[in-house]
Amino acid sequence: MHISTFLNFQVIFSNLNSVPGPETYRPVVLWHGLGDNYNGSGIHNVNELISRLYPGIFFHSIYIDEDPSGDQQKSLFGNANQQVDLVCDQLKGIQELANSDGIDAIGFSQGGVLLRGLIQRCPDVSFHNLITFGSPHMGVMEMPLCQDPRDWICKRRNELLKKQVWNDNVQRRILPAQYFRDPFEYEKYLKHSLYLADINNERKDKNATYVENLTKLNKLVLITFTEDTTVVPKESAMFCDIDTKWKQTIPFDKTDLYTRDYIGIRQLHESGKIEFHDIEAEHMSISDEFIEEIALKYLGN
Repeated sequence: MHISTFLNFQVIFSNLNSVPGPETYRPVVLWHGLGDNYNGSGIHNVNELISRLYPGIFFHSIYIDEDPSGDQQKSLFGNANQQVDLVCDQLKGIQELANSDGIDAIGFSQGGVLLRGLIQRCPDVSFHNLITFGSPHMGVMEMPLCQDPRDWICKRRNELLKKQVWNDNVQRRILPAQYFRDPFEYEKYLKHSLYLADINNERKDKNATYVENLTKLNKLVLITFTEDTTVVPKESAMFCDIDTKWKQTIPFDKTDLYTRDYIGIRQLHESGKIEFHDIEAEHMSISDEFIEEIALKYLGN
């Protein structure tokens, strides 16, 4: 065999050996949003899109109940703290995740703020990137329960629920109430919030491990829907707050959460680890092309 032919074969085999196999891809976990379930068609579509880009990648859809209808119900009724603990144990029990050096996590709406709490509270599972779509990181001022804006019965129910949002029974049972945050009733929020006030470290006693765990992320990707009327205010998805005096949005890097660095957001930002994206659409209106774009940029290897 001519020496040049032999060298060409060596190059070919070397290139084949360097092609990343399925085991080289970081696994992906996804937490669905309010009113959805882990086995829904939208979740399957995301899985298919990602698997098409990264054949053989490990994908896990987080669930609270193995029965899809039960899982959907528990996206509305339940205790966020208990659900985060349950999912921490769930992920630790999956070999592909437990043995991974880093997991990429995707959170849709409510699922994003639950995933962030999971990352802050579950150090036994190693996370690489966190990607959230329209997630209420700074809470909501309205109850995001009505899918049909013309559903006046739902709206009336929300009005009643909002009046009782600080009731302990409501806080323990209704998930959206647990990330309800009205800056105009900030003291009530600090006193009664079952979930968000804690994972945002807004109370007097701070949890240093929240900062430690969140700042281990390689990237925090915050995606906002510019026409969002479900998450109110929509800027909550990028950790913005509301100025109660001027009734205007406080920019991301001017909030107390950022300047006092309650959870490590400032450290992540100054390290270039936070990236922002907009989708010019209503809440959770996501094209396949955008999913693929995000997947190519932040998932895989």
